[in-house]
Amino acid sequence: MAIIKAIESYRALNLNLPLNLKVIFEGEEEIGSPNLPKYIENYRGRLKADAAVCFDGGLDYKGRPRISLGLKGILYVEFRCKTAKTDGHSSLAPLIENPAWKLIDALRSLKNEGGRILIEGWYDDIKVPTEEDISLLKEIGEEDHKRSIEELKRHFGVENLLGNVEGLEAIKKLIFEPTCNIAGLCSGYTGQGSKTVLPSEAYAKIDFRLVYDQNPGKLFKKLKVHMETRGFRGIEIKLLGSLEPSKTPASAPIVKAVKMAAEKTYGVKPQVAPMSSGSGPDYLFTKRLGVHSVWTGCSPPFSNAHAPNEFITKKTFLDGIVYVSLIMEQFTSI
Repeated sequence: MAIIKAIESYRALNLNLPLNLKVIFEGEEEIGSPNLPKYIENYRGRLKADAAVCFDGGLDYKGRPRISLGLKGILYVEFRCKTAKTDGHSSLAPLIENPAWKLIDALRSLKNEGGRILIEGWYDDIKVPTEEDISLLKEIGEEDHKRSIEELKRHFGVENLLGNVEGLEAIKKLIFEPTCNIAGLCSGYTGQGSKTVLPSEAYAKIDFRLVYDQNPGKLFKKLKVHMETRGFRGIEIKLLGSLEPSKTPASAPIVKAVKMAAEKTYGVKPQVAPMSSGSGPDYLFTKRLGVHSVWTGCSPPFSNAHAPNEFITKKTFLDGIVYVSLIMEQFTSI
């Protein structure tokens, strides 16, 4: 909406936009953008551009704009295990296999206690961090990294992070390492009180965050091989969604334009990160359309993203309109 209001502002002032602007509204990002790849392919000619900006980001704990030059990819799968045609009495546990235990064993085989993914070949195609990546993080400053991590812990009410990492090391782990996360797990009776049930089915939803330049298609095949060789052939693996990781060099003209616009809008230097810990369809622009892409935005810090009462403030919204306008102005001057 900040982009639309920026366009309306130019028209209200009887001014021409400083450049030709193409705006895409895509309402499926939260479920992995399943239809966007086909749209991009079908309208490749119409979408030709010099650069792309996704206004899906926000401000840091100090109110400084965050600029991401890349996004993690994602591989989202569902494991489903069925050992009987119906639930049974738990007294039958010595005779009938419990799918929950089988699923737990399968999940435990995916990574070790230190968080390293145990699927063979999982790390083969990783190309980060580069010297430029580390340089960008150091420019932000160790004190800011420490404060960001402290704010993160405060917001979620945790005393320590996994591995007791802090500061820059925590940030590097966050954005440069692939992940294996159990997003959901269910089997048997989960209501109030007790019920002596032997479940017939168990399932889990798992998301793997991928870093540059891992390929979700190749990794899905490696995951299936892993399950077969470990003896988990009875567990069905369903692909629910995937995105490739993306990356744009810090020297790209659109990066310079967004940095200048951010500083003019907010009066402070922005936080420029080589990659975001989140995922999105950025690869469709960088890899399919071949344009440099920047992710930024105007949402306030810790705005309950993906949680109840996700919000934006009037001030950050109005600032976002100015920010978008200045990005256009600065890009034409480079």
